[in-house]
Amino acid sequence: MGRWASPELYDALARRAGLARRILGETPDPRPRLRTLRVQLTASGACEVCAVLDDGGRVRGAGARLESHRGRWLLTGLEIA
Repeated sequence: MGRWASPELYDALARRAGLARRILGETPDPRPRLRTLRVQLTASGACEVCAVLDDGGRVRGAGARLESHRGRWLLTGLEIA
């Protein structure tokens, strides 16, 4: 994931994953099933995405923001509820 995320976002995700492993004592299934996906291109050229994910135990909402950086998309924001 480090290739597609900004350094700040990657560090935050790594901290969250480590905390989840310590609390849950297990590794969650790394491949949740995508139920729905909506994509919107903003006036600034960024791409905003909202998705509904099913990880087997729960259904979750997720939002992401991708920005063009040096000819490729870079994940700059991610929220999972």
